[in-house]
Amino acid sequence: MQRSRRLIHTPSQFPSALHHNLNAYALSAAAAGVALLAVTPPADAEIVFTPVNGQIASGSKYALDLNHDGVIDFTFQNDFHISTTPFGDDLNIAPAVNGNGVWQGPRERYNQRDAAALPAGVPVGSGKPFIFQNVNMAYASLTAFTYVSGGPWKNTTNRFLGLKFLIAGEYHFGWARISLEYGLMHLTGYAYETVPNQPILTGQVSGTAEESSLAQPAASRSKAQLGLLALGTSGLAAWRRED
Repeated sequence: MQRSRRLIHTPSQFPSALHHNLNAYALSAAAAGVALLAVTPPADAEIVFTPVNGQIASGSKYALDLNHDGVIDFTFQNDFHISTTPFGDDLNIAPAVNGNGVWQGPRERYNQRDAAALPAGVPVGSGKPFIFQNVNMAYASLTAFTYVSGGPWKNTTNRFLGLKFLIAGEYHFGWARISLEYGLMHLTGYAYETVPNQPILTGQVSGTAEESSLAQPAASRSKAQLGLLALGTSGLAAWRRED
């Protein structure tokens, strides 16, 4: 009777050079994986962009809820005063929640605080000059002898407000896109970053700050009229002065 043969498995013996190369490859692959994880943005990172056709009529307000949670974050207001001299308009933005802020621009009139009119592609995040109170965007005034208008937002197209606001006690950053031409104001979109303290570029609608997609709307003129238009050609002259 023949005994059954049992196969005996022995460890494979690789040449030392091949063994060294395999180890080097494994280490390189592991390092590449760690590097990939380091540059991959958080899975929950997301920019929420809202296109709108918002207008501000004379003497009215516009409530801005950046993250659609039912809480008003900022309020635009067109103050049209006709009971005093001079007649005029003041377009302002004010935080609607304590702690919310607007990127502050250079002071122009009577050393007042103004909201910056930012171009597209500017990082909005920590360390920027936010102000946490009502700020002016543009103004125009009319007296019997003089017409004066100005402000960072006078006759601008597709410029951006830099915004900082609270969600559940944590700061988030966002922007609002506005055109203001001869007293006509038009809000055409806004966005915010869902990750707390994560910067966002003005005009950014997706991606990261390094690889972003910017909204590029066609230039358009708003149909919303500010108060000075009610004054006719003299009112328009106030906005057009010093162009």
